[in-house]
Amino acid sequence: MSANSAALDHVEAFRWRQGDPALSDSEARLYDLGVLRSVLEEAVEIAVADARADGVTWAKIGDALGVTHQAVIKRYGRGGGH
Repeated sequence: MSANSAALDHVEAFRWRQGDPALSDSEARLYDLGVLRSVLEEAVEIAVADARADGVTWAKIGDALGVTHQAVIKRYGRGGGH
């Protein structure tokens, strides 16, 4: 099992709004994914700040996140991200 498929299994198991009578299953899924996206972004912001505090370069952070170092700096550096 790859890391991506393991992570997807966790995402698919998260069912906070499932069963809400005011929502269709597809609407509930979208709400659940919105919550996960918000929490994940917050976790990434914290991890990037921790990595920078530990002296990790922007390039290495970008590699870990699958983006360029410029994209990481634009999003999380110099006051970005929050």
